[in-house]
Amino acid sequence: MTSKSSAAQAIIVFLAAFFLLWGLDRPYLWQDEAATAVLAERMLQFGRPLAYDGKNLITIDYFPAEDADSVNQRTRSAQAAVSFYAHRGDFKPDTTWKWQPWGQFVVAAISLKLLGAGTGAARLPFALAGVLTVWVTYWLVRRCFLDWQLAAIVSGSLALNPYWLLHGRQCRYYALSSLCLVLTLASYASWQWGPSNRRWLGAGFFVVLAWLWFQVDYGTIWPALGLLFLDALVAERRTWWRPVLVGMVLATAIAPFAYYYEIWGRWSIPASSWFRRFAVNFFNVNEYVAPGLVVATALGLMILRWNKLREVERRLMLIACAIVLALLIWVPAIAPAAFLRYVILAAPLGCLLAAWVLFQLAGRQHRVLAWAGAVVFVLTPALSLPISYPLHLLHGGHYRAALFRPGFRVLWRNITGKQPDPNGGVVECLRQNSNPDDEILINYEDIPLMFYLPNPIRGGVGSFRAEDDGKRPPDVIVLSPSANCVHWPVYLREQQRYQWRTIPVKIPDVSCGNCPEPHVQESMIGASVPDIFVAKRVSTGVSGSTLAK
Repeated sequence: MTSKSSAAQAIIVFLAAFFLLWGLDRPYLWQDEAATAVLAERMLQFGRPLAYDGKNLITIDYFPAEDADSVNQRTRSAQAAVSFYAHRGDFKPDTTWKWQPWGQFVVAAISLKLLGAGTGAARLPFALAGVLTVWVTYWLVRRCFLDWQLAAIVSGSLALNPYWLLHGRQCRYYALSSLCLVLTLASYASWQWGPSNRRWLGAGFFVVLAWLWFQVDYGTIWPALGLLFLDALVAERRTWWRPVLVGMVLATAIAPFAYYYEIWGRWSIPASSWFRRFAVNFFNVNEYVAPGLVVATALGLMILRWNKLREVERRLMLIACAIVLALLIWVPAIAPAAFLRYVILAAPLGCLLAAWVLFQLAGRQHRVLAWAGAVVFVLTPALSLPISYPLHLLHGGHYRAALFRPGFRVLWRNITGKQPDPNGGVVECLRQNSNPDDEILINYEDIPLMFYLPNPIRGGVGSFRAEDDGKRPPDVIVLSPSANCVHWPVYLREQQRYQWRTIPVKIPDVSCGNCPEPHVQESMIGASVPDIFVAKRVSTGVSGSTLAK
C-alpha cells in the first residue's frame, strides 16, 4: 500500500469516526433504540432477552396488528396483555424475545456491562461498527479493484452519507448489518479469487461471517446470500458441488436458530398496499442508497465492457447491482412498511456503484472529472432527481428542491445536540417530579422510560396496564398529542378518571424522537409543535386538565 493510499485511508476513517462518535450521549435513546438497550440489560440479568421482566413489557410497537376489539380486556391485566402478544408472535410463551435475532442485544449488553448504563455506552459499539465498515470498505475496494483512488471515493462517499451515519449512530442493528454485508463480500472475494490453496479458508470465513450476519439481521440477508450462491454456482458450474457444500454447511449452522426464532411464520398486517410500499422503498433506495440512474448506467457499462473487465471486477459489480435491485422487491414483499432502515445497509454498495461509474466514464486520463462527479454525488441529490421527482408527483407529494442534501443539516443538529430531545426532556422532568416507585402512564415512547428510570411504566402502543388501577392508579401521566398509533380512548378515559395537576414543561412533541427516518428528522427543522402533556395525579375524580385529541 502506497503512502498516498495509507494517508487517504487514515483521513477517511478519521472523518467517519468524527461523525459517528461525536456526541453519542445526545439526544436520549428513542423507542427502538431503547428496546435494544432494555433487552440487552435483561439479557445480562436473566441470560436471555425477556420482553416482560415482571414489571414492564416490550412489544414490537406495530399498531396495524393491534386488536382494537380486545384492547379493553388487556388494559387491566398484565397477564392478559402478555398472553395476547405471545400469541401474536412478538415473543415466546416465556416472553423470550424472538422478533429480532439476539446479535444486537449481545453487542449492546457487552458495552453496558463494561461501561455502565448510559446513552453513549448503548450506542458506542454500533457506532464503532460503522467506523469499521468504512475501513473494511476501503480495504475491499483497494484489494479487488487495485485502485486506491477508487477505494478513497467509495469509502469517503460512505463516510459522508448523512443518513447512513445517522443510522450508524443508533443503538440498533443497522451499522452491524452494514458491516456484516461488507465483511461477507470480503470473505466471498477471498473464497472466489484468493490463492487457490487457501480458498477453503475463504469459504470458511464466508460461512462464519454470513452466520454472524444472520444473527444480526435475519430479514435482509436472504437476497444477498441467494445472489452470492447463484454467482458461485455459475462461476463453478463444473465443480458445482463446492458451493453446494458451502451452502449446506451454512444452512446447517443457521437452521437451529431459524427454528428457534420461528421466522418461517413471520408475517405482519401491511401498513399500505404493496405498490405503495414498493414506491416508498424505491424512493428510499434511489435517494439515499444508490440512484437508479447510477445502477442503470453501471449495468450498461458492464454489458459494453464485459470482456475488458477483470473477472473480480465485473462479478463484484454485477453482485452489487443485483443486491440493490433485489432489495427493491424484497423489502415490500416481506416488510409491512418501507422504512429506510431496511435498505440503508446497502449504502456501501451504492457508493461503490457511483464511484465505479464515474471512473469508467472519466477514464484514467481524466480522473479529476471522476472526483468532481463524486462531489456532486455526495453533496447533492442531482443523480437521484430523475426518479425521486416523478415518485413524489405520483403520490401527490411536493418535491422540495435543494441544492445540497438536507441530511447534512440533520446530521449536524444530531451530533451537536441542537435537535429537539423530547425523551430527554420527559426523563429529566420525571426524575425531578416523581418517586422511583411511582406508576407512570405514557401513551408513546414508553421504552426509553424503562431504560432511564426505575419506575413501573404503563401504556405504550399496546396500552399495557393502562387501566390496571385495582391496586394502584397511575401517579404520573405523559401524553404526546402527535401519537396517532395508540388506543387514544383508553388514555382519555384514564385521564378523565382522576384529577391531575399539570406540570408546566416546554418539551416539544416531536414524533418518534431520534428516529433516523428522513421524514421524521427533516420535519423537525423549523417545525412548530405543541408541548408534551405531563401531570401528577392529586386525587380521584374528574380531571381538571384534559388533553383534547
